Amino acid sequence: GVPKMEEGLNDVQEIIKTETAYPERRLRGVLEELSTGCNRFVTLANKDQNQAGRTKLDKERLKSCMREMESMGQQAKLIRSQVKRNTVRDKLKMVQNFLHRLRFLADEPQHSIPDVFIWMMSSNKRIAYARIPSKDILYSIVDEETGKDCGKVKAVFLRLPGKKGFGPAGWTVQAKMEMYLWLGLNKQRKDFLSGLPNGFEENKAPRTGSCLQSLPPISLVYNMKQVFQLRAHMYQARSLFAADSSGLSDPFARVFFSTHSQVTEVLSETLCPTWDQLLVFDDVELFGEAGELRDDPPIIVVEVYDQDTVGKAEFIGRTFAKPITKMCDEHYGPPRFPPQLEYYQIYRGNSTAGDLLAAFELLQIGQGGRAELPAINGPTDSDRGPILPVPMGIRPVLSRYRIEVLFWGLRDLKRVNLAQVDRPRVDIECAGRGVQSALIVNFKKNPNFSTLVKWFEVDLPENELLHPPLNIRVVDCRAFGRYTLVGSHAVTSLRRFIYSPPDKTTFGRLFRLSLSYLQNEEEKEEKKKKKKKKKGEVEEDDETDERMLDWWSKYFASIETLMEVYNKELEAEYDNFEDWLHTFNLYRGKAGDDDEAALDDDRIVGRFKGSMCMYKLPLSEEITREAGFDPNMGMFQSIPHNDPINVLVRVFVVRATDLHPADVNGKADPYVVIKLGKSELKDKENYISKQLNPVFGKAFDMEATFPMESMLTVSVYDWDLVGTDDLIGETKIDLENRYYSKHRATCGIANNYSVHGYNMWRDPMKPSQILAKLCKEGKLDGPHYGPGGRVKVANRIFMGATEIEDETGLKKQTDEHLALTVLKHWEEIPRVGCKLIPEHVETRPLFHPEKPGIEQGRIEMWVDMFPMDMPAPGPAIDISPRKPKNFELRVIIWNTDDVVLEDDAFMTGEKMSDIYVKGWLKGQQEDKQDTDVHYHSLTGEGNFNWRFVFPFDYLMAEEKIVISKKESMFSWDETEYKIPARLTLQVWDADHFSADDFLGAIELDLNRFPRGAKTAKQCSIGMVQNEAELPCISIFKQKRVKGWWPFVARDENDEMELTGKVEAELHLMSAEEAEKSPVGLGRNEPDPLEKPNRPDTSLMWFVNPLKSIRYFIWHNYRWLILKALGLLLLLLLLGLFLYSFPGYLVKKMLGA
Repeated sequence: GVPKMEEGLNDVQEIIKTETAYPERRLRGVLEELSTGCNRFVTLANKDQNQAGRTKLDKERLKSCMREMESMGQQAKLIRSQVKRNTVRDKLKMVQNFLHRLRFLADEPQHSIPDVFIWMMSSNKRIAYARIPSKDILYSIVDEETGKDCGKVKAVFLRLPGKKGFGPAGWTVQAKMEMYLWLGLNKQRKDFLSGLPNGFEENKAPRTGSCLQSLPPISLVYNMKQVFQLRAHMYQARSLFAADSSGLSDPFARVFFSTHSQVTEVLSETLCPTWDQLLVFDDVELFGEAGELRDDPPIIVVEVYDQDTVGKAEFIGRTFAKPITKMCDEHYGPPRFPPQLEYYQIYRGNSTAGDLLAAFELLQIGQGGRAELPAINGPTDSDRGPILPVPMGIRPVLSRYRIEVLFWGLRDLKRVNLAQVDRPRVDIECAGRGVQSALIVNFKKNPNFSTLVKWFEVDLPENELLHPPLNIRVVDCRAFGRYTLVGSHAVTSLRRFIYSPPDKTTFGRLFRLSLSYLQNEEEKEEKKKKKKKKKGEVEEDDETDERMLDWWSKYFASIETLMEVYNKELEAEYDNFEDWLHTFNLYRGKAGDDDEAALDDDRIVGRFKGSMCMYKLPLSEEITREAGFDPNMGMFQSIPHNDPINVLVRVFVVRATDLHPADVNGKADPYVVIKLGKSELKDKENYISKQLNPVFGKAFDMEATFPMESMLTVSVYDWDLVGTDDLIGETKIDLENRYYSKHRATCGIANNYSVHGYNMWRDPMKPSQILAKLCKEGKLDGPHYGPGGRVKVANRIFMGATEIEDETGLKKQTDEHLALTVLKHWEEIPRVGCKLIPEHVETRPLFHPEKPGIEQGRIEMWVDMFPMDMPAPGPAIDISPRKPKNFELRVIIWNTDDVVLEDDAFMTGEKMSDIYVKGWLKGQQEDKQDTDVHYHSLTGEGNFNWRFVFPFDYLMAEEKIVISKKESMFSWDETEYKIPARLTLQVWDADHFSADDFLGAIELDLNRFPRGAKTAKQCSIGMVQNEAELPCISIFKQKRVKGWWPFVARDENDEMELTGKVEAELHLMSAEEAEKSPVGLGRNEPDPLEKPNRPDTSLMWFVNPLKSIRYFIWHNYRWLILKALGLLLLLLLLGLFLYSFPGYLVKKMLGA
């Protein structure tokens, strides 16, 4: 199934690439095949499952394969139903994933059969070998299980053994063999010749005795041979591998077929050779039956080499092709003939090294000899000697094109042979014709060209896919008229530079669209207003004070609407700002092999800025007749001049995230460095200690002169106390492309226009001025401001507000809102419209030059640019990080109730608790405060009247508490942490001799916590569990709250249970207010709280033993004690009686 699927997917990709119709149909077909294939496998495997002679590994592997295949079959079915025209690409990715999984499954983890090796020997030395995987030639009775090459004639390529076989040296083929291989069980050996092509017969040896013929035949005889002529139409190659140090190659191609080989001519110094050559292989003998040869002709190998003046040619790459075969009884004509030119991918080792555009046809020579074949026209170019060109029906149909080239400038040219480039020139070449730019007289002074537009005419194929590449080469004019190559660039596809005239019919449609669009907008606004009214009650709280708002409020809200926060670079969003000015990297030097693609950046020796525009001749008159058409500028009419220009560049760095740690402690101390041309701004003093997500909030102003200083580098360095500071990562921004872009990337367009406050318009040009300028440049009619808040631009009408408030609150008439509405919808304007860049923050990845391709963190920033010849902009807006505000939270713990009773009373064993309450703010555990202890609470009630005071620094906008503290005693400076504002209250039971017992806790998020209950009875565990449904309050809005809150803890089953209730009062004050009315901690002065009225039980027995005895024993056992006392008296009386009775009796008796 794998090869079939691979072929199918390649088809789909080809269809998408060539933009022909219905790629989705082909993909559905591939998926259909996959799901049926999976089901077949599962049924076959089910039969195999209980075969003997299987190891545990085999059984488990079979099971896992079945599981995978089953799931894959189902997924394939599902995806098949989802394939639509617009989702083809995504689904294609998913299917490629399947292919990957199938390949993995197909590979046995333990090979049970060794592979087959074929060696080529010469005088007892092994000189080349091939290794054939045994699974490919394994025979099975079931067709699906047979190896793909079993019993077939295959071409095998031999390679060098050992170390020699690796690297470029081993890529050339040592020998090519045609082989027939079969590997099977002994009992199936009678089938081993079943795959032989017809026409071959084994040489039957005379039978010796009665033994079965078990040996393979010594030799085969063939009695059928066909004679063919192969025609290889070698048209051109493109994007070849650069094999010379100049960054170019001198390529020629060698074509091997059967036992013949031929070469094309060598073309010097190009990566895109157009050989336009027909190679004819005459009288090629092929053995086998005609029908089989037609369906499965032998492979053609094409190798491309680089001719060196000294030494042997260097291998560039190789590709394989199958010819289209015509038997002598077939007609030479459509649909198969003449063959179409096709692209073949050239491989070098495992990496690609270009494409070959060629066609191959194999024509059978019948009885009548070569005369019957379609004629070959002789050489048409007398200057090319005996070389045959590709014949007319196959070579592309050519038309006359004009290519206009915009020469803007060269940037960052590196040295050539240790000398600096001083007088560069650009040569453009396409299909043998070309044009040269003007010479730059002094590269250091001005790297731009003096003549902007030049053109040349060339014959190109009408089929865009066959367009030859366009080569850009930069040379440096040295002394004595020498020219040195600086670097080159091949533009492989000219498709994006083809000029298409603007469509006339779109106007009316756009106009209709615009009106409906505006109505929608108005409806949306209405809905918004209605929504606000509905939520009216709540709205009142949420109305924030206008003075509190700053740039950060906009930034944090922007995730909704106020400004764009791009999570990638701005240029990625706007197609690299190459709307008319393109940047081409220039390469020099040999290309690296295999995984050295990353090193391709080292081959970049500079950049050429410019553009092309190609169109078929003749061009329609309309364009050239337009008013103000400058024939010198051709298609590049409204392009600004490229004279040097002074610009004020303002870089705003908001923050960095996920920086790569630079210090041993896994943190970094980052600061920002900004380089532009020769000037550099270091913000070293303001480094941020121990942060990987620092908030910089800085604006930097620099002056620059384009084009000399147009590459802005923003780097983040790590501050070190000792030694040099390390670079964490940097990002480079090409300011020039931004500055000249039609998207107007100089200063983002704000969402609304206001003249004061945090949202002040920051461009020196007002919206109306910008609009007027854009209309003038685009030769548009307008803007016409009309009554009722309308503005008309190029037959389109926009609506908007017409009033504005200034600082004093006065309303004035203005057109700015209207102009801004047009700017925000500029992409809808016909012909010249494109999206204008809104006010934004872009997120750029940081990279380290020594670790290319590995992100070292990201930086959020944006750049504003203002030309110096315009009115100067105002001061930069303040984006410095918000300063936290100082607050003081006062918490009074009045009472507790229903606290669980933990201890047994001393002496009586009754349940009781010695209650006290702890409190702290999250992140400030060291500042925790405790109340005094309410001893011997028998009902869970405690009375405290105790005050906690927590001072803290708070960021209103981020709703975070800011804590600065030293991490350890060795820290050089404090580190800042931001944590949510949460108050924790806990209730504990005090023990004298053992650790105190924790009874319960509650954590209140000071921004959102449930309102306290009015009485202890109404206070329940639901206040914690259903917090989401309950109305919440914020202490920062309420300032003062009092009520009952539940204490909860987890029981043995890890479920929440209520363990008490606390009556508390929270009071928030700003530091200034707190200073005016100070209070004491606990029950101390100033503003002391009165002592709680606690029952007498709550005393300590060893402080006042009598009292506690009186309380504990008397209280509970007074009847018992009274009875005991009465009994004691009686006993005493009796005792006394018995004691004194005898003496008394004697006295009486003796009568004394």
